[in-house]
Amino acid sequence: MTTANDGAATLPSLLSELADREVLHTRSVRHGTDRAALSKVGDRVWSLAEAQPDQHTQSIMLHWSTYPNLLEYDFRLFILATLDSPYPPALGRFTGIDQASVSTVSNWFKRLRVFATWLRHRGIDRLYEVSDRDLDLYLDHVRSIQASTGTRRQLLSAVRAVWAYAQYLPPECRMSVAEPWQGRSPGELAEDIQTGRGNKTARIAVDTMIPLLDWALRIVEDIGPDVRDAWREFRQLYTGTHPGQARFAGLPRTERLNLFLRDAHRTGAALPGDPENPGAIDYKYLACLLGLPVLSNSLGLGPRSIAEASGIPVAGDFFIGSVTGQVDGRPWRDKPITASELPELVWVVTAACFVIVSYLSGMRPGEVSNLRRGCRAEDPDSGELLVLGHRGKGHNRTAAESHRPASRPWAVVRPVHQAIDLLETLHATDLLFPTRLPGSSGRKSRRMGTLTWGSSKTIRELQRLQDWVNSTFTPTEGGVAIPPDPIKHLHASRFRRTLAYFIVRRPRGLIAAALQYGHLKTKVTLNYAATGDDSWLDDVAVERLEMVLEQSEDDWTRLDEDNEHVSGPAAAEYRRRTAGAATFLGRTVRAQASVKRLLEQSDTDIHHGEAMTCVHRAETAECRKEKLLLGLPADDGPDESLCHSTCANLAYTDRDIADHRMRLLVLETEARDPMTPRPRRDRAAAKAAQICAVIELHEASRPEVTHVEGGRVA
Repeated sequence: MTTANDGAATLPSLLSELADREVLHTRSVRHGTDRAALSKVGDRVWSLAEAQPDQHTQSIMLHWSTYPNLLEYDFRLFILATLDSPYPPALGRFTGIDQASVSTVSNWFKRLRVFATWLRHRGIDRLYEVSDRDLDLYLDHVRSIQASTGTRRQLLSAVRAVWAYAQYLPPECRMSVAEPWQGRSPGELAEDIQTGRGNKTARIAVDTMIPLLDWALRIVEDIGPDVRDAWREFRQLYTGTHPGQARFAGLPRTERLNLFLRDAHRTGAALPGDPENPGAIDYKYLACLLGLPVLSNSLGLGPRSIAEASGIPVAGDFFIGSVTGQVDGRPWRDKPITASELPELVWVVTAACFVIVSYLSGMRPGEVSNLRRGCRAEDPDSGELLVLGHRGKGHNRTAAESHRPASRPWAVVRPVHQAIDLLETLHATDLLFPTRLPGSSGRKSRRMGTLTWGSSKTIRELQRLQDWVNSTFTPTEGGVAIPPDPIKHLHASRFRRTLAYFIVRRPRGLIAAALQYGHLKTKVTLNYAATGDDSWLDDVAVERLEMVLEQSEDDWTRLDEDNEHVSGPAAAEYRRRTAGAATFLGRTVRAQASVKRLLEQSDTDIHHGEAMTCVHRAETAECRKEKLLLGLPADDGPDESLCHSTCANLAYTDRDIADHRMRLLVLETEARDPMTPRPRRDRAAAKAAQICAVIELHEASRPEVTHVEGGRVA
């Protein structure tokens, strides 16, 4: 039995025998870990961070002082069992082959602390004293606390895990129950009505996401190179490796200063100034220019007097580099960058790169944070641009995996490669997104913690990016450059969710150029098949279902209430499918499989394109026939690039005809323009004639208005 002694527990015999054993002795640890520094069983604090595959996560520390002393023994052995043993059959997860991740173990540790405290208040000192009656009372306690259903579910799941690992525990550390709560699931017990695991992550509002991406691209393309060059020059000056400092090598301080002043007189250069004291020389940076240690007293009193009496003008700050990038046709700032603002600008550029890589790749936040130098690649057969990294999800991941060669590809667009190229030239660290700038102060923790961007770091830097853009650039029409998101702050996991929205609804945008439906359903899926990760398609399925339902409702409203006219060979089928979709009254979706089934049932397979509508039917689709003739794979949906005007699947709504009328004006103008080459005029005239025929047939088939009943045309 344990006894209290100055706030610490005296370990019973079994734990005493294991006191010098490593807590992670069966776990794979990160490359370069000093095993001598790993936590021992007898320590009051256990560090599990060394076994965490993701370097962007915070340190995982288990503080046993937070547990009641008399129960600490049992729960220590339980945590050791979870670290050493596979998932037990009772939990039903990868039985016999998979161990709980250290993140899961950490979550159990936190949730079981509530259980242990509750047991101690009831006078229960050992787990073998826990009965079914006690678990029922604990269930009532969990249901009564002010917490989300998810938290309550986790509190009960942790207790079930203690029971499930009983086979790996000594008899005195097992609860005296056959099965907690007669086998009822924690979700049911917590009264969690959502039995599925749908994606609850909020999308970033369109009015925020579009300008955020736009400014991120501008920063990378136009502003980033200036910041990179200035930062590189500053680091060279700071470390004494700048080419301009070579001429001062071996000279005394006074001679260095005199040489610098002569050159400044000849070139018209200014001395670095102190922005807080206008007109005063910043001697710290003057010493830096002379190749001396960057200290305010490096020059000494004599050289200072010489500098002050030299007559050389003093700048308002210490300016670095030059401004060559432009925004909207003008330099993005009217003076060079100052040394004091350089670190913030470096973080702004890094955050802009994070937005581009995260959003335009669809990678998980941890997968982006753990990208390393040299991750860009190109498919040798197709020329497709790739980013190579490590999977951020999977039951069989290990900590050692993060230092092995990258094995998972993501198909990306060129701006992603441009952002990575900028990061690789911005600093010399191995990780693309380090927590500290090279050369910055800060002591390294003895315990292994986060080495790259975690969630809190990402939130701070995204906010810094948004604030900097809004404070630096003001739109001509007023307002702010990047409006705040109305739901919540920006965080990394929201990019992946938002990308699915834009893929579905903006099929001809920048993202869809590389991540369109056919691509997602074939090549990417095949590339990822080896890792069993197709969760990215789940987001797309949800967004497509929402889009299909919204489109169907809009189509029926236009037909039924606005009397929109539809012509073309597929007009009757368009009306039939739209009317059928109008009977859908909604359904609660609790699981991803339900989303896919509902999508199959409710999808009208009607596609609104550019001045045309495809009521798709594979058997009569001309685009499908042409693909088969060319030996290309025939996708499930239409291909507008191969659309034929004679296709039996075509229909024209009043919206399409309005687009045709606008296009007709352009074509007729081009056909009559004498400055346009003859072949182009002939082609424009032919297209104009084709459009005229479509408009005439549409109007000719429009039913006549007979009378009006109750505000509706009959």
